[in-house]
Amino acid sequence: MYGQIVTYDFELGGKGYLGDKWSYGGGVAYGYSLPVGHRFNVDFTLGIGYLGGSYKEYIPLDGHYVWQTTKNRRWFGPTKAGISLVWLIGRGNYNEKKGGRQ
Repeated sequence: MYGQIVTYDFELGGKGYLGDKWSYGGGVAYGYSLPVGHRFNVDFTLGIGYLGGSYKEYIPLDGHYVWQTTKNRRWFGPTKAGISLVWLIGRGNYNEKKGGRQ
């Protein structure tokens, strides 16, 4: 289970979305750790849940961002995804086998 508080600003297809106030959410996540070396793993995470809050839509025009409207977001679905490179530190903290031919 996880909880999150996020802000964001991104453009997609000539339209921008700005969550300048905190958006909130939570849900359940599943992760998998793939050993790739003696002391390295690659972790994958996917979370499904709820994300809510307000955001602004804008369009880029002549080097400026022109605000269009403010909307409320209420989203159920994928809310978290991640890929991480993990370095296992400490004595005795290593992978016995790293996969593949030994």
